[in-house]
Amino acid sequence: MLIETMPERAGHLEPANLPACERRTLPGVISQRACLLYGARWMLAAIRDAVHLIHGPVGCAYYSQTVRQKNYKVFSTGLGEKEIIFGGGEKLEEAIREAVSLYPRSSAVLVYTTCAAGLIGEDVEAICKQAAAALGLPVVPVNCPGFGGVSQGNGHDVAAAALLEHFIGRGSAGTPLENSVNILGEFDVQGDLKEIEQLLQRLGLNIICAVSGRATVKNLARAHRARLNIVHCGRTGRWLARRMEERFGIPWQKVSFFGLDATAAALQAIAAFFNRPEAAAWVEKEAEATRQRALPYLGRLAGKRVALFFGASRMGSMAGAFRELGMEVVLCGSQFGCQEDYTESRRCLGRGTPLIDDAHQRELEEFWHRYRPDLLVGGTRERFVAHKMGIPFLVFPQETSPYAGFNGFVHLAREAAALVGAPVWRLSNNELLREEGEEKMAEYVRYVERGKKENGRSSL
Repeated sequence: MLIETMPERAGHLEPANLPACERRTLPGVISQRACLLYGARWMLAAIRDAVHLIHGPVGCAYYSQTVRQKNYKVFSTGLGEKEIIFGGGEKLEEAIREAVSLYPRSSAVLVYTTCAAGLIGEDVEAICKQAAAALGLPVVPVNCPGFGGVSQGNGHDVAAAALLEHFIGRGSAGTPLENSVNILGEFDVQGDLKEIEQLLQRLGLNIICAVSGRATVKNLARAHRARLNIVHCGRTGRWLARRMEERFGIPWQKVSFFGLDATAAALQAIAAFFNRPEAAAWVEKEAEATRQRALPYLGRLAGKRVALFFGASRMGSMAGAFRELGMEVVLCGSQFGCQEDYTESRRCLGRGTPLIDDAHQRELEEFWHRYRPDLLVGGTRERFVAHKMGIPFLVFPQETSPYAGFNGFVHLAREAAALVGAPVWRLSNNELLREEGEEKMAEYVRYVERGKKENGRSSL
């Protein structure tokens, strides 16, 4: 047995199979998920030459201005009680005109709908069409009210559809550009994109557009001329790659630049596509040189246990990277993974490693108390619980150095080793924590059983 879960959560924690996923969070359970708006912002925030306007309360704009530890300028219509009752169409029209006047060199306007605008039935699409005709530039509605899907993953899909419908391929027609690629689903966290770009340049390739780490309206318009789409994040890039293949005939490859073996395999596969095996002759030598650079840290990590809980698309690739560090992955999970993400993770980890979907804090606490990993890797929400339990924590997406590519593997090894070996953890009484965890586990099991006996389901 792993841990006792609420009956309604049955199937979301699986030691051998794929967990239940893409379902709404249980009412009353505090989830780590975000909403559609934030998922759309995750995809679109990096489009530098567009005005980003949040049609909703000012709190939604405040919430969505920070993406991947970067602050982006956003505008807001600041909907209040008056607009909720009488409508906010006029306020939206005025906000679009004002935002463009403040940034006259903008190439487009992106209007994000929120829960408030969706609930009152605002005809945002019609307002955007009128504004586009008046201003002479694209004014694009992004229909992403928070209640419109089960997680931020659905917001990624909405944003990708907006890019395909309004931006990609809107440039001049033409033949594919030689030696050119797009990267779909790369977010340039702490310089990851630069590391990947340098590796591709050694193969003689250029990046037209990186969705969403580095994109502009101009390079999106000619993204359809790439020879190959490289999908780095499955959840955000796979859908777009398939649609671009259908519409423009661009082939695509799903690769990962996290971990030594994955990076080497990605570069060799891309080189094979462009029929230049000689350009990839350096890859194996580079991988071995990187392994030697990381060697001083691998001894500190060998045999240590790590638990992973973060964005779905990175589960499998990061699990592979930590196994290359010599660590045992005792848990792999995500807030909003889809079936393809968990299939990839299961393929990497094999049977026996638990996969967990949309875990709430109590489940994570119980798992950590029982299995006592030496390192936890996840988002900032989980960091404070881990520290209270005396367990080292590595934030991912990272806050320090790039983890992608060969250099990124060395950074990952160095930072993981520094955390695991930090002297402060010697002060934690692990035996006392283990006893406390077993006591809490027994209490939780009694709580669940009591709920089953009362009405066939555990009370929240």
